[in-house]
Amino acid sequence: MSTVKRGEVPTLFESPSHCCGCGACAAGCPKGAITMSEGKDGFVLPVINSDLCIGCGACTRACGLNRGIGSNSAGPFFAAAGRDDVSESASGGVFGAVAREYISSGGVAYGAAYEREGNSLRVLHRRAASVDELLPLLNSKYVQSDAGVCFADVKADLREGRQVLFCGTPCQVAGLRGFLGRDYGNLTTVDLVCHGVPSGRMFADCVEDYGKQLGSPVVDFRFRCKREGWEYSLLLLLLLEDGREVTIPAAKSPYYDMFLNLKTLRDSCYRCPYAGRFRAGDLTIGDFWGVEVNRPDVLKNPDKFNQMKGVSCLLVNNERGREFIESTNALDLYAVEFDDIAKGNDQLRHPSALPKDRQLYIDAFVEGGWHSVECMYKRRERGIIFYTKKLVRRLLPESCREVVKMYL
Repeated sequence: MSTVKRGEVPTLFESPSHCCGCGACAAGCPKGAITMSEGKDGFVLPVINSDLCIGCGACTRACGLNRGIGSNSAGPFFAAAGRDDVSESASGGVFGAVAREYISSGGVAYGAAYEREGNSLRVLHRRAASVDELLPLLNSKYVQSDAGVCFADVKADLREGRQVLFCGTPCQVAGLRGFLGRDYGNLTTVDLVCHGVPSGRMFADCVEDYGKQLGSPVVDFRFRCKREGWEYSLLLLLLLEDGREVTIPAAKSPYYDMFLNLKTLRDSCYRCPYAGRFRAGDLTIGDFWGVEVNRPDVLKNPDKFNQMKGVSCLLVNNERGREFIESTNALDLYAVEFDDIAKGNDQLRHPSALPKDRQLYIDAFVEGGWHSVECMYKRRERGIIFYTKKLVRRLLPESCREVVKMYL
């Protein structure tokens, strides 16, 4: 980050890949000179009104991403599961269990929730001071949330002495820490093992389109439906305004499939400094993918850890995280090594790889919105299948074709 002289309008980032869109700079501006503006590609970036800017530098000081706020995780590391009902959570229910503990002792929790926006949904960070208010914060939301809207509320709660739990992507946690400007003993931050985020606008357009196709607006969008168990949780569950529920396999949802294949993520996600052991939060949580292979001993106590309910990973990153783990009664824990967890989580080893065709989908969205993206996705997928079948007919004997066709 370049040095800013007092009185000068700062340059917040060198390119879009150097901005995570967390909103810390806008939240920290004392003059309200920064607006988080949605570009044609759907991603938000800060824009400075030079007529209002006084060049104080508060925005650059709040930028957790470019300041490199964080540290290497010190450990210990655990397989983890909440002791409460985890049916509403994506994996082992760690965030929900911990948040309930905070709330029951008079504290508050912040996390991402859906909010109706016409016939669509947007995702923003919200405050929960009761169990009922906590429920919308549970479940995975594979889209960028608007976190900066709650930063001032977090600071107000901290200054009033409340115990505060904040959960978000690593760059959002870094943004909050940059915005606060100092450490608070009554704040615990939890970052996620993050795959990367599509834009809120692409998600909103997709949700609205599903509503049109199904004949009723979508009121809830659950990416990790566990009706078939955690191992088979890559299901999309849509709850409609008319009361219907629709389940769609991830591979048959263009939005979900493109997300899982890294094709629609924010530019900064492909160079994320937090895709490894370097973490922004006091704690890190995620799915313990591959636990049955890398640490099968974890599953020997099915009353605590089983693959139907889901198993989380938990990284204790610093002393504050260690103090929290020693004081909580909300979790079942089983000590493991960092590498045991990282083997099944690419995002603990390196950032998401940039697909060669990613820009094609972003350009399609710019030109024609979600409908154009979906059309391109279906055309390309059908094209691949068509040419594969043609090649099979040319190269394989007839006796083998029926077997291959089953998989196409």
